[in-house]
Amino acid sequence: MRPVLSFSAVVLFVLVPAVASAAPPKEAKRGRTARVQKTQKAEPKACMKGAIEVLGAGEAATFSLARCDGTPVPSAVDELSILARPGSAPRPKITVESLGKTHGPQVAPGIRRLDARLLERIEQAVDHFRKPGAAAKIQIVSGVRPKSAGSYHQSGRAIDFRVDGVQNEALVAFCKTLQDTGCGYYPNSTFVHMDVRNAGAGHVAWIDVSRPGEPPKYVTAWPAPGDDPAKLPALPPDEQPSLSMRRPAGEAGKHPLFF
Repeated sequence: MRPVLSFSAVVLFVLVPAVASAAPPKEAKRGRTARVQKTQKAEPKACMKGAIEVLGAGEAATFSLARCDGTPVPSAVDELSILARPGSAPRPKITVESLGKTHGPQVAPGIRRLDARLLERIEQAVDHFRKPGAAAKIQIVSGVRPKSAGSYHQSGRAIDFRVDGVQNEALVAFCKTLQDTGCGYYPNSTFVHMDVRNAGAGHVAWIDVSRPGEPPKYVTAWPAPGDDPAKLPALPPDEQPSLSMRRPAGEAGKHPLFF
């Protein structure tokens, strides 16, 4: 006698193969590949000259004036301009970085932007006298003077300063080695004048023996004839004439005080 399959068993027998054939075959798991993230190379920091402590406008700041190749640092131009500002101008309330986004002759209201070439010359002077292991320091005696009509001080191209630990006689002697630079020596004052000249001006220098508050008194040599050299600071030898008032084209007629 043949066994009789139940209706449920027959249905199960028929559906199982159909369901099995309908299911998609399982794909083999692919091996995970490691993703290499591209890292951006950090840009090398610009090589900077040694930092200089600058005193001016009753304030002090320490920063590098120039890169290793001698070119001035844009932010240093603004920083030095602030320290060389006239006494009537308040210090800006925004940061130097923010000021650097501005362009034109003014860093901020009442503060003229110094000629970048002036920083190059100051840096050269500091480098010449810099001592290994010693901090370099300069003091600004007079920077921008808005009311000095016709003066290089008015246009942000001049500075009266001194270098800490360096005699003014030595500083002015080095200044005279720089091309297209004006150098003023004031034996009876505490600073040396340095300014930026137009190309082709050469070496320009003068001696003013007036004391603070006195009108200018220019001489061709120092000490003056009849003075006791033992009591006066001596001006170092100069390859050029000791008093040169040569003016480049377009600058004739200016008073020597305004160099």
